[in-house]
Amino acid sequence: MAATGYVVERLDTGALTEAQLGEWEGLHGRQSGVGNPFCAPDWVLEWYRSYVPDASRRHLLWVRDPDGGLAGVAPMHEQVVGPRRLAVGRRLVPVGYGLGTALELPQVLTTDEHARAVHHAVVARTRDAGADWAELSVARDQVWFEPGWVEDTTAQAPHYTHRAARACVVLPLAGTWDEVRGGLKRNLKESLRRGRNRLTRSGRDWQVRTLEGAEVDGAAVQRFFALHAARAGFAGTSSSHPDAYADPTGRALLERLLPRLADTKAASLVELVVDGEVVAVQLALHAAGTSYLHSSGLDPEYWQFSAVTLLQAEVVRSAVARGDRVVNFSPGPNVAKMRWSERVHVVDDFAYATGTRASGLRFLAFTQLAAARQYRHAVAVARSNSPRA
Repeated sequence: MAATGYVVERLDTGALTEAQLGEWEGLHGRQSGVGNPFCAPDWVLEWYRSYVPDASRRHLLWVRDPDGGLAGVAPMHEQVVGPRRLAVGRRLVPVGYGLGTALELPQVLTTDEHARAVHHAVVARTRDAGADWAELSVARDQVWFEPGWVEDTTAQAPHYTHRAARACVVLPLAGTWDEVRGGLKRNLKESLRRGRNRLTRSGRDWQVRTLEGAEVDGAAVQRFFALHAARAGFAGTSSSHPDAYADPTGRALLERLLPRLADTKAASLVELVVDGEVVAVQLALHAAGTSYLHSSGLDPEYWQFSAVTLLQAEVVRSAVARGDRVVNFSPGPNVAKMRWSERVHVVDDFAYATGTRASGLRFLAFTQLAAARQYRHAVAVARSNSPRA
């Protein structure tokens, strides 16, 4: 039985009205805790346009509360999965899920007040929506998947499984920038001090600047891509940074999206300029009291100056000035991020269905293939980050 009084409707992404988009934006702005910038209409609709051109595979789910207000938005899509030329099954998943795109953090958009009922209603709608199974990303500080959501059925093979956890390092903000900076770890403060001093002693003219609004134009976006590729090609670090925008589809998405986000103060580019040349850049997203550190770029010549760390510090300083509650350092805790904070925000992935035994067997086959692929990926990443012989 679905959450009492909550109604789920599937909307046509090509027929959204200005009023509906306004409701969506309003709900996005009412997020509490760690806000998710990727739940905004601009991100979701551009992602659909880039990766799900067939509108019949788009499932934009609109959840209204018992009073008729918008309580949740669950953007999902149908996906055929399995090895090339051998489809194992069809699943229904959130936008951005499992594809390694610029939309890094899939999630249902809702508020704490409605989170449990909204997720329950979405699961009830998607658990037998024609696919073999569905998967959903759930913010741990909002709700947890409840067994009863798939047990109230006479289906042959009801099931749910915890698939994965996606952790983000987050830095809570309180007080002034000086107070936040004073609470940072000693090694991070030393890295910032050393980077500034090295730049100054080099005799070069340098500054950190933030591009907003119309300043985030086509030329600024292309500089960002070029520096991101330069960082990806740099072999002088202990960790690997693949070029996320070598794929033309992902690159085109950001070319269209970033200037529009900047116009609404939802994105900015923070640049390190040395002797009039941009040598490092950090993309920051802004939503509902949260600044989100997305990808960055760097001229390898300036690695020794802690250039990206200096830019991250500027994002944190600006977030404090803006009145943000938290800075999210994106999924994947590592040594560099944990210097800023040891607190994590976790989003869990669950798979579920109330289908036939045949669908259940297809899900089992997929999980075995996925486990093998994840193992190979984990080994490849660990080897690339290990000391070189």
